[in-house]
Amino acid sequence: MQETGSLRVRVFTSRAQLPIAGAAVILSGPVTDGRRELLAVQRTDSSGVAGIIVLNAPDAALSQVPGNAAPFASYTLVVEHPGFYLAVFDGVQVFSGVETVQDVALTPLPRPVQPEDDGADRPVVVVPQTL
Repeated sequence: MQETGSLRVRVFTSRAQLPIAGAAVILSGPVTDGRRELLAVQRTDSSGVAGIIVLNAPDAALSQVPGNAAPFASYTLVVEHPGFYLAVFDGVQVFSGVETVQDVALTPLPRPVQPEDDGADRPVVVVPQTL
């Protein structure tokens, strides 16, 4: 019987950890031919949290025996939201019987300077086209 663990993603911005609602949380995992398999796509709620994603994980007993087998499964997490830089986490570890919480701090994209930012009302000048 395949064992499972779970992943919860929490998305925020700034040092104050302000939650970001509506961020896309995309999770994928490896398949045998070296490609990736899409496993889940969710949106964060008003608290910046995506729902729990249940994932396959190796037997917990592997963590008790030295050797080459990893006692966790590795997944790739992508989080995106308009106005923020894309965040990619490769190798998110999920252990059997454990809820992994992955915090994602998104950085805002630079905002173009608007005329109202410096108090001046400058018109946009349209250069005549040469025909």
